[in-house]
Amino acid sequence: MIYMSSKTGSVIALLLIALLAIAVPASAEGDQTGGATGTWDVPIGGDVGGDMGWITFHTNVDDASIYVDGAYQGTTANGVYTMAVYSTGAPLRSAYAAKSGYTQSNTVRLSMPSAGENLDYYLTLNPIQSSGSISVTSYPSNAVVYIDEIYVGTTPVTQNGYSQGYHNVRVTKSGYQEWASSVYVYSGSTATASATLTPIESYGSIYVSSTPSGASVYLDDKYVGNSPKTISGVVKGAHTLKLEKSGYYPWESSVTVNPGQTSYVYPTLQAYAAPTGTLYVSSAPGGAYIYLDGVYQGISPVSGSMVISNVAAGTHTVTAKLTGYQDASLSVTVNGGGTASVTIPLQSTGPAMGYLAVSSMPSGANIYINNDYKGITPLTLSLPEGTYSVKYTLTGYYDSTVTATVTAGTTSSVSGSLTPNQGQVQKSGSPAFAAIIGIFAVAVVLSAIRRKD
Repeated sequence: MIYMSSKTGSVIALLLIALLAIAVPASAEGDQTGGATGTWDVPIGGDVGGDMGWITFHTNVDDASIYVDGAYQGTTANGVYTMAVYSTGAPLRSAYAAKSGYTQSNTVRLSMPSAGENLDYYLTLNPIQSSGSISVTSYPSNAVVYIDEIYVGTTPVTQNGYSQGYHNVRVTKSGYQEWASSVYVYSGSTATASATLTPIESYGSIYVSSTPSGASVYLDDKYVGNSPKTISGVVKGAHTLKLEKSGYYPWESSVTVNPGQTSYVYPTLQAYAAPTGTLYVSSAPGGAYIYLDGVYQGISPVSGSMVISNVAAGTHTVTAKLTGYQDASLSVTVNGGGTASVTIPLQSTGPAMGYLAVSSMPSGANIYINNDYKGITPLTLSLPEGTYSVKYTLTGYYDSTVTATVTAGTTSSVSGSLTPNQGQVQKSGSPAFAAIIGIFAVAVVLSAIRRKD
């Protein structure tokens, strides 16, 4: 056992305090002597009392974990972590950084700093690659798509699961030249490819411009639009081209289409000797007899219009006639090859009329309107606007009377409910009457007994 005096113990305590005073200023001056920033922990790699230096790690991402010789040391703040070490300690060999979502950084070989020295090391972390998507469209659509020579469908199509980087896209369609390109896919995003396909040289075009314009164009008896018109994708060879326009004679010719070229056609349509047009006629209400310049044409429909074709160009008088309405006429101008329309309003000559739909429960009842017999339910009557008394009669049922209102131009509804007639009450001498009297007497007696109770 070692014994020491109180004086000796005091000397030792003062020496320990002096050593701590030397160590603390050295740590606090790390930013000035070594140029390091960030944080540092208790020195590692030596005995207490050795000279101190610093190692500063820089990362390209924040909050990265620093490992030295496989042991966790700390986390970077603002991309920096500073570690204090004793220069007299055992040498440190290597370090790396790690962070979730990133690949492990490069590993660096470490050197031990001299007393008061700071060494800087740079560690780079890369994001872990994830897949992206490729979206392919084409004109025309419905083309076959291959990505990296693998069939993925027809346009438009979007395919997922491609690694970051370049990928080859190939688009094919019958009758068109193949289209190919490459797209760069970024992780978590969609790369797009749009292919405009070029027809193979076995196809050409026809441009049609007629005088006058607006003619209907037919290629090989198939309607393709109105002139002027460019017809694309026409198979090479001879084709039949036909144009039609109201008021003009049809035009027809053979057109030859050459591969990769456009054939131009400029037909002039010949008008009929007397230019004509089309007239649409309607009346309000419908069902009127229609006359054009005094010549009967037909009956106007309840909805829509009557079509009168081949009307000579010029001004015409259209007349509508309908029973119960005043005749009415209007003038209308028809242009050659054009269309015109006219609606003729008619004024009633009598009271405003409406309809009354009459029904009953049960059906088959006789109906009297203001005491005039009208028929058997169900039925619908045309009546002047006003209020009416509707009477229902049916054998075996009591008569019923209701009031109905008719509004001009509309259909009103009325329904009657009939009550069965059980026959007249039998006379007092009949057995049924006696039975009823007896039942009534018994009821009176029972009531009197209850009151006594």
